[in-house]
Amino acid sequence: MKPLLLAVLSALLPLTADAAPRIVCHTHYNGESQAHVARPVATPYGVEGVTLGERFVFRVVFQDRPADIAAVKVLTSVLPDEGPPQPVHQATYRWPVAAGLQLEGQGFTGLQRVFEPTYNGHLEYWCEALGRAR
Repeated sequence: MKPLLLAVLSALLPLTADAAPRIVCHTHYNGESQAHVARPVATPYGVEGVTLGERFVFRVVFQDRPADIAAVKVLTSVLPDEGPPQPVHQATYRWPVAAGLQLEGQGFTGLQRVFEPTYNGHLEYWCEALGRAR
């Protein structure tokens, strides 16, 4: 009986891992496309951004609770030649994402374009929600 139970549990483990909510953001900058996975966090302060190319920092904060502040925040900054990163774009989306609001290839954010005029940088991104909300 125990070997059968272990076999069933091990077969179901990938399915439960896939059911956990996560955000996948797809970026395209300077001819390079990447996918960035964000999982729920209790506080936004420890979430690091990802440097794209030489100029953009892309950061996704996904808080799924408490319900009154549950949201997905996408923040984009530019790295100047000197000094700290400069914010150029911020978007906030309520969590959970309403059913039916995810278009193929554009997710729940739609295709977003961030322009940085000093260095003529163009970043495109879109995010989709995967898994189930808690």
